[in-house]
Amino acid sequence: MLIVVLVPMIGLQLLAWREVRRQRDTHDSAKLVSQHADVLHYTGRLIVPMYLELAIISGIAQTEARKVDRGALYKDTGFDFLQLMKQSRANLDGALGDLDRHAGSRLLATGKTVHGEVTFMSNSLAEIRGKFVAPRKADPQEIRSKSEALIAHLDEMNAGISTSLRDSATTDKLIALGAETDQALAALEFASDQLDHLSDSAINAQPQSSLIAMISSEGAFGASFDQLQHLIAPDRRPALESLRSSGEFKAVAASLPLYISAITLAAQDQPNAIERSSTDASLLVNVMHSTIDRLTEIEKYSDTFIQQEFARAQAVERDAERARVRALAVMIATLIISLVLLVLVMRSILRPLGRLVRQSRKVRSGDLSIEPEKPSGPTDLRVVTRAFNDMVTTLKSYESQLDRLAQGDTKLDETLPGPLGDTVRRSVSQLATVTAQLHASEAAANRQARLDALTGLANRTAALERLAIMAMQARQNEQAGAIIFLDLDGFKSVNDTQGHAEGDRILTEIADRLRDACPRDVVARIGGDEFLVLIQHADSIEAITARAMDLIGVVSAPCTGSGGQLFTLSASAGVALVDGHRDPLDCIAQADTAVYHAKERGRGRVEVFDERLTHVIEERAEMALTMRHGLADGQFALCLQPIIDVATSHPVGAEVLLRWNRPGVGEIGPNDFIPIAERTGVIVDLESWVLEQAVGILRDWRLDATTARMRLAVNISGRHIVEGNLAPLLNELCQRANVDPSLLDLEITETHLVADIARASSVVDDLRAQGVNVAIDDFGTGYSSMSYLHRLTVDTLKIDQIFVAGMCDDRLDLTIVELLLRLGDSLGLNVVAEGVDSEQKLNLLREMGCPWAQGFYIARPMPVEDASRWLRQQEALASSLH
Repeated sequence: MLIVVLVPMIGLQLLAWREVRRQRDTHDSAKLVSQHADVLHYTGRLIVPMYLELAIISGIAQTEARKVDRGALYKDTGFDFLQLMKQSRANLDGALGDLDRHAGSRLLATGKTVHGEVTFMSNSLAEIRGKFVAPRKADPQEIRSKSEALIAHLDEMNAGISTSLRDSATTDKLIALGAETDQALAALEFASDQLDHLSDSAINAQPQSSLIAMISSEGAFGASFDQLQHLIAPDRRPALESLRSSGEFKAVAASLPLYISAITLAAQDQPNAIERSSTDASLLVNVMHSTIDRLTEIEKYSDTFIQQEFARAQAVERDAERARVRALAVMIATLIISLVLLVLVMRSILRPLGRLVRQSRKVRSGDLSIEPEKPSGPTDLRVVTRAFNDMVTTLKSYESQLDRLAQGDTKLDETLPGPLGDTVRRSVSQLATVTAQLHASEAAANRQARLDALTGLANRTAALERLAIMAMQARQNEQAGAIIFLDLDGFKSVNDTQGHAEGDRILTEIADRLRDACPRDVVARIGGDEFLVLIQHADSIEAITARAMDLIGVVSAPCTGSGGQLFTLSASAGVALVDGHRDPLDCIAQADTAVYHAKERGRGRVEVFDERLTHVIEERAEMALTMRHGLADGQFALCLQPIIDVATSHPVGAEVLLRWNRPGVGEIGPNDFIPIAERTGVIVDLESWVLEQAVGILRDWRLDATTARMRLAVNISGRHIVEGNLAPLLNELCQRANVDPSLLDLEITETHLVADIARASSVVDDLRAQGVNVAIDDFGTGYSSMSYLHRLTVDTLKIDQIFVAGMCDDRLDLTIVELLLRLGDSLGLNVVAEGVDSEQKLNLLREMGCPWAQGFYIARPMPVEDASRWLRQQEALASSLH
C-alpha cells in the first residue's frame, strides 16, 4: 500500500517540478515581452508627429524651390501647414522626452541604448529644422533625403524592438501578442507614409509616382488592419470595427479618389482635365483634413492598443509567477510526504528483501539445499517469499528429472509438477512434427524469396539466378542472350498525385501486360517502376531493339484507374547482351546505363549499351567521387555577384556562385561539374553545403547595419527540389543561425522541373510557408514557362541574359524583355535582369522600370569578403548620391 501511494506522490512531484520550470520560463518570457511592449508604446508615439513634421518641412521646401513663398501657402490652400508643423514638432519633442525619461537606459538588440537613439534622432531633427529655418535657402532634395533617412531609422528601431519582442515570446499567447503589436505599428506606419506621399503628390510636378506610392501605402494600411482584425480576440474587434467605420475613415474613402482623379488628369494635361487651381486646392485641403483626422484617430487607437498589449503581457507575467509559486508549494509538500513514505517503505521492505537476496544468490550459484524462508514484511513481499519457497521446491523436482533426461532416460515423471512438466512431456512427441514443418516452411520461403510480392513476377534474386544460367549457356553454346531493361517515365507523379495504392494498381496491370507479351521469357520486377525481360537467345541486336520498342508500346497503352480515370505512361528501354563474359550484376548495370542514356536523349526510346557508354559511366563515377572528396577537403568555395536596385543603384544583395579548385587541374566552372553532380546525386550534398555557407554569410551580415537586410540568391537544382529535404534543412539552418528566411532567394532553373512538377509545387509551397522566397531562373528559356507560373507560386522572375544581351541591337529581344517586365509587374512578382554588361543596357532597363539587375558592368563575381566590402561601399555611395 505504501508503494502504491509513494509512486503517485513522486510522479506528482516531478510534474510539479516541470510546472515550476515551465511557469518560470513563461514568467521570464512575459517580462521581456512586457518590457519591449512598453518601449514600443513610447516609440510608437514618435511615428505620427515625425512623419507629419518631416512631410510638411519637405513639402514646404519643395514648394519654395518653385518660388512659392511659405507664407502664401495658407492663402492659396486655406490649410495652415505651418501651424500643423509646429503642433507636430511640439508633440514629437514631447514624445522623445517621454521615451528618454521612461526607457533611456534600455539596451536594444543593436547594442545601442534608447537614450543614444533619442539623442541621434534629436540631433538629426535639429539639423533638418536648422536647414529649414531660412526661407528659399533650404535644399529640398537634401531635406527630403535626410527626412527619409531619419524615418527609416525610426522604422528600423521599431522593427528591431518588435523582433526582440517576437524572439522573447515562448507561449502561444505571447507570440500572438507580438504579432498583434507588429500589425498595429505597421498600420500606423503605413497610414503615416500615405500622408507623406499625399503631400508629395500635391507639390510634385509629376505626381504619378507619389500617387502610386500613396495608393500602395493605403492598400498596405488596409491589409494591415485586416490582418490585425483577424489576429485579435473577438471581444476586441468591435473597437477596431468602430474605428474603421468612423466618420474620419469614411471621409478619407470619399475624398481620396476625387483627389487622385483630379491630380492625375491635371498632370496629364488632357483637354477635359481640371487645372491645378482653387478646385485642386479645395480637394487637397479636404483630403489633407480627413487624412490627418483619420491618422489622429489611428494614433489614439494604436497608443491604447499597445498599452493594452503591455497590460496583457504583465498579466501573463503575474499569472505565471502565481502558478509557479503554487507549483513550488505542491512540489515541496509532495517531497516531504514522499520522504516520509520512503522511510516507511524502506524499513518494511529492506530487511526481508535482504534475506531473500541472500537466498537467491545461493540458488543462482546452484545451491538448492536451502531452508524455506519465513514470510514477513508487507503483504506483497510475503507473497513473493512464499512463491520463492515454492519455486525452490519445484526446481529441486525439475533438477531430478533433468538429471534423468541427461542420462538418456526419456521416461517422464508423471508427477512432475506445473506447466513446465507438461511442456517437457509434449516436447519429445512434437519434435518430429516441428522438424517436418520447418522443412516445409524453408521450401515455401525459398519460393517466396524469388517472387515480387506486388506483381507475382520474378524478383531481383530470381533474375540474377536466371542471368547466371544464361551466361553459362552462352559460354557453352556461343549463343548470346539479351536483357531488355524497362523504366517507366513519369510514374513517380502518379504516386505523388494519386497515392501509392493507385500506383501499385497500375504497376500490377503493367506487369500482367508484360507477362502476357513475353510468355516464353523471364519477366522480373527489380525496383519500384523498373522491369527486366530476359531473352534466352538474341538472334540479332536489331531484333532485340525492335522487341524492346514493341514492349514500350505495350507499356504505353492507357491504364484505367480505380476511379475510371485513364493514365497514360511511357517507358524508356535499355538493351545489353549476355555473352557469358560478364557478371550478371554487370549485365544489369549495362542495361541500366543504356536506359539512363535513353532518358537523357528524350525518353520513350531504346538505347543499346556499347563501349562508349562504359567510358561515360567511368568518367561520371570518377568525377562524382572526386567531388565528394573535394567537398570533404575544402576544395569548393563561394563567390558572390552583387545585385542592385536599378532605379537607385542601392545594392539589394548578391547571387551565390559555386567554384571548384580541383588539385592538379585548377578552377573548374560550374557548367563542367554541375550536370554530372545532378546525374550522380552529388548535387544534393553540394547544395546543402552551399546553403549552410549562405546562411552563415547572412548571419555575419546581420552584424553590420549596412548589410543586415541584404539578400542572398542561391541556385537550387530541380533534382534537389524533387528528391532532397530542402524545407526541413533550411528551417534548421535558419533557426540555428537566427537568420530571417525571407532574406534567402532560392533560384530554380525551370528546365529542371519537368520531371516532377507536382512534387516541385509541394516543396515550393513548403519553402514559401517558411518565409523563403522562390525565383524561377533563366525564365523564358525552358519548356513551359507560363505553365510553371500557373502551377508554381513564386516570388521572382529572372530574365535570362540571352535576352538582355541582345536587347540593344535586336528588337525581338527588347520586346521579350519588356513583356517579361510587364508580366512580372502584373503578377506582383519581382524581376531581376541578368547579364547587364554595359551602361547602355543598364540605362535602358532603368527606363523600362526594371526593379533589379546584375552583370559584369555592375560587378563581377568576387570572393565573399571582397563582395561584402563592395556592398557596403556601394550602399554608402548610393546613399550619398540620393
